[in-house]
Amino acid sequence: MTYNPNVPSHLAPSQVGIGHSIVYRAAAQPRTRAMSRPYNIAWLTPDGNARYDTVVAPALPAIESACANMARGAIVSTDNGPVAVEDLTPGMRILSSEYGAIPLQWIGSYEMSLREAQTADRGALLRVTAEAFGLAKPSQDLLLAPRAHILLRHAKCRSLFGVDIAFAPVRAFEDGISVFSVQPASPVTVYNLGFDRQATIKVNGIEMESFHPGPHSEALLDDEMLYSLLRLFPQARNLDFFGTQLINRLTTFEVKALRGGS
Repeated sequence: MTYNPNVPSHLAPSQVGIGHSIVYRAAAQPRTRAMSRPYNIAWLTPDGNARYDTVVAPALPAIESACANMARGAIVSTDNGPVAVEDLTPGMRILSSEYGAIPLQWIGSYEMSLREAQTADRGALLRVTAEAFGLAKPSQDLLLAPRAHILLRHAKCRSLFGVDIAFAPVRAFEDGISVFSVQPASPVTVYNLGFDRQATIKVNGIEMESFHPGPHSEALLDDEMLYSLLRLFPQARNLDFFGTQLINRLTTFEVKALRGGS
């Protein structure tokens, strides 16, 4: 596997951060080498400067999902008005439902090839048509990556999580009419946005989840995969950087069960 020589020294492949300490794990068993791809990242340094880099990492779902949420052209709400995702820079203040305007800490992106975008198990970009979820939700058609999550408000979420909101995968709403898969005619660049906490942001008027690794990611990823994921976030020593996951996620099955019984 090829690694970027600019990787921070504290992320040696044999080290994995847990909490605020470094522990050593037994070496993982050899496995088939995955294809790699370049990921473009931009992040906010502690002194408030924006930095940019390209990291070569495995082309696997656990890594790709960190950079795949919305496609180029998506409009994000900021404290200075709507801005296309490709024009955002670290440090810009993004409007969040929970915290108001907060500084953008990280942007990840990669180019989804035409083959990927047309393959159901890898790409299958989803087009959410204007007002599919209500007035101006979205305000105009929105192209989302298959692993994107949108905020669902449903009374039955309370029985699962104690609150009536949860993040739901957009693919759970695919109906072939208002939300449907598309086959683009050219490669598509997909993006994701990250903060030092889980946040709900507005994209084309839809409330969406920012990047968050989830509460159990460190335990579920082996050393190599965790190392590859953390290389995308130079400002994060470990996954604790992203804070607690305050809003839970539903599976596609759970969403369909909730909506089917409403």
